[in-house]
Amino acid sequence: MNIKDITNKYLNNSATEEEKKYLLQWLEEKEENKNQFKKTYDLWIYTNALLTEDTEMEAALARLKKRTSSHQKKKMHLSLPHSYRMRVAAFILLLLSVGYTGYWLGDHNDQKRITMNHLLTGPDGKGEYLLPDGSTVWLNANSVLKYPATFTGGKRTVQLEGEALFEVKEDRKKPFFVNADGLDIEVVGTRFLARNYSHKNMVQALLVNGCVKISGNYFPGNQTLHPGELLTYNKQTGQTDLQNVNTDDYTNWIHSKMVFDKTNLAHVIINLEKWFDVEIVATPELIRNTHMSFTVRRESLEEILKNMALTAPIDYKWEGKVLHLFPKK
Repeated sequence: MNIKDITNKYLNNSATEEEKKYLLQWLEEKEENKNQFKKTYDLWIYTNALLTEDTEMEAALARLKKRTSSHQKKKMHLSLPHSYRMRVAAFILLLLSVGYTGYWLGDHNDQKRITMNHLLTGPDGKGEYLLPDGSTVWLNANSVLKYPATFTGGKRTVQLEGEALFEVKEDRKKPFFVNADGLDIEVVGTRFLARNYSHKNMVQALLVNGCVKISGNYFPGNQTLHPGELLTYNKQTGQTDLQNVNTDDYTNWIHSKMVFDKTNLAHVIINLEKWFDVEIVATPELIRNTHMSFTVRRESLEEILKNMALTAPIDYKWEGKVLHLFPKK
């Protein structure tokens, strides 16, 4: 199959189920494929947007969502400027109606074919979505969420690669499960964050409110989290770390902007790491003595670093994919 032809057919809503499945498998093979699709998708939506007047932009977005989501409605409720909503939408791919077998529904004597939906976000994409049970999920950049078109049986199960903040609709008769690379998070109704990137060694679960239970292949036994607790599991060493944190630092990425007001550098770093999906390290002295005030909207990380260096005695350098902050000499 020619991936370019399949991509064009998908964007024009003429791809077959087999072609959609092939496209999804191709996207999951490597990051380069996702980036290639993102560029094509971005150009496609931009070209279509040029054909409409400004007053018709929202209608164009609605038509795009309708074409890519024939089974259910997704919502994008971020309070972003209009032009930025178009850019965000360009990086969010909804591949729906891809059927898979091998999932048990109800009794083990009744194995049925079910439809799995896939949400994928690119390097600069994030969005808010409504799941079939009424739960809300915010999906961060470079993430994939898989879930059934309809939750059946005695539990609601989704699979996550990447980062997502969940606000689960309570249903004590049908608990909600997030599978994150061997870590299983069980919840009845609550607000929590799960982080599971395949290229990182750490799997994390953070409870904002409510209660969750952690188990899974990598985790020895069950553990209950309380609000404000962050559980980090190292897939290489098998070590587990539990600490109390400021949950806002880990969830601010769902908003359209971040505001720092005389904020200690430690909290600034955590927020920037989540916002841009980077690893940042700094000297203890710099962290202890530095407080900053600024607002992040659509600025690039490089723009932010330059402004930080102008307003505080901070210098920075990259070592591979790690950003180092240190006192300016």
